[in-house]
Amino acid sequence: MLRLVTEAEAAALRPALDHLVAEFRQTAGALVAQLRAESQMGDVDECCPETVLVRDVIWHLDPHGEHCRFENPASGEVVEADINAPDTVDPYFLLLYAKTSGRHGAVLDACVEGFHDMCRLLDLAGSQGDGASHQLLPW
Repeated sequence: MLRLVTEAEAAALRPALDHLVAEFRQTAGALVAQLRAESQMGDVDECCPETVLVRDVIWHLDPHGEHCRFENPASGEVVEADINAPDTVDPYFLLLYAKTSGRHGAVLDACVEGFHDMCRLLDLAGSQGDGASHQLLPW
């Protein structure tokens, strides 16, 4: 039986989760915008560069379908983003970002069950009714 994050734990982690989501969205948005800018006439499917430069960092790209994996080879940071909707928060992609960024220990520590805990954190954040939290989950 899985032991998922409790509501009390999720509430305590809410500021850290909000920070993680905001950082992920900002980074994914910047990466996808640069990908579009460098792709042939903005068409990512037609011609995609092998790398993009964002915030003085060269990111390697691996486009696949509606997503693109951006990887910073120097740090190992990975951003898996929806190229049509980079604000989309996918629990698996967010967990991968948290693990590889090295900046979100509190959220990672709470995600003992990995994907399942991240889903629970996002579900609880989206159900708290404060308006802004409902924007977390266009997934």
